[in-house]
Amino acid sequence: NTIARLDHLDPPQPPKCITMLYVFAETHFDRGINDWLCKYVYDYIGKDHDNILKELMATISTFLITTLWLGPCEIVYIWSIFNCFGLNFELWVQQFFQLKPFADKEANMSEATSRRIRSIFGAANFWAIVFYNILALNSLEFALLVAKRIFLTGFPFSTFSIWFITYCGVQLIKERERILAIREEEKDKEKAE
Repeated sequence: NTIARLDHLDPPQPPKCITMLYVFAETHFDRGINDWLCKYVYDYIGKDHDNILKELMATISTFLITTLWLGPCEIVYIWSIFNCFGLNFELWVQQFFQLKPFADKEANMSEATSRRIRSIFGAANFWAIVFYNILALNSLEFALLVAKRIFLTGFPFSTFSIWFITYCGVQLIKERERILAIREEEKDKEKAE
């Protein structure tokens, strides 16, 4: 980054630590390729991202290009399909919970209660992301071994212990994001004054 800046270029930010990812829609893991894919594929096809069919086509196209970029093989196909499904499922659930009865219930909850409920789903989502990345970084056999150890061999103690620890981690991440958003808002107010 330093050398690129000396050449008056604006390089992408460094990658975000994978332990801070708990949603498929996270955009900071590999910022360079992500910025390019968003600008020329995902946002171009998805437009306003308010139509489920356009969103589906945008994510499929994005992961097709990602598959070609990474080199088509069995592991990459599986990784792309699961990540594409994960991202779409996340968006479908988000739209489902924005429907009036659910949105009204959440509006009546305290911020902490809402964060706790969202963290339960975030913990499950985090482990889906972990498995897909284990698959990409190691092998299908290793991912199946980890899944077996967590969900079958270690059930219920290991399964619920890991989920609880992850739940606490997601809560911490969400609280940190909330605090950073408040600080950013305060900075914007100071700039406006």
